[in-house]
Amino acid sequence: MPSSFLDLPAEIRNDIFRLLLTHTTPIVARSCNDLKPPQSVSSLGLYPNICLASRAVHAEASWILYGENTFQAHPTFLTSSTFAIDHRRSVHSWRCVEQIRRWHVRVRLDCDPFYTSQVVVETFTGADALEVEVFRASWGMGGYGALEAFTKVRGVRKAKVHGSLETNYAKWLEVVMMRGFGAEAAGLSGEP
Repeated sequence: MPSSFLDLPAEIRNDIFRLLLTHTTPIVARSCNDLKPPQSVSSLGLYPNICLASRAVHAEASWILYGENTFQAHPTFLTSSTFAIDHRRSVHSWRCVEQIRRWHVRVRLDCDPFYTSQVVVETFTGADALEVEVFRASWGMGGYGALEAFTKVRGVRKAKVHGSLETNYAKWLEVVMMRGFGAEAAGLSGEP
């Protein structure tokens, strides 16, 4: 019989961490000014304080906390203001941000982005999941220039693009982002 938590088999510890540190509730941002999803950490049954138990527990559990939850990138600042459940509790450590594998980002088409193409590529390339929700103040305002950086993202396992844009372009961008590393975007059906 194990004498401490860390003596349990790794698979059992990971199952326990998943019960304490993951949620399946989609993160929904209702407007660009209201980035807070409808639930709080406690109502989702998340217990991130388990990561404070010891350095060994933190090392094992943080990969599950950051790698298996969907985090919302700030629509203006991307990873400099990343959060999962509560926008008041942003993730500021680059070590933690680098562990995030599932992303949701809102992109506004009718204004210029404050982030560079390089930051978009470095952040989202190779992600397990990337949901790009596109919006604009008025239909027909702004082109797809704010999405240009996303056309350079590659290796996303599951991409979803939706919102205030044409369905053909959304599907094309999903395919582009799921292409292998180094693949060109040109020549795909549905290219705008």
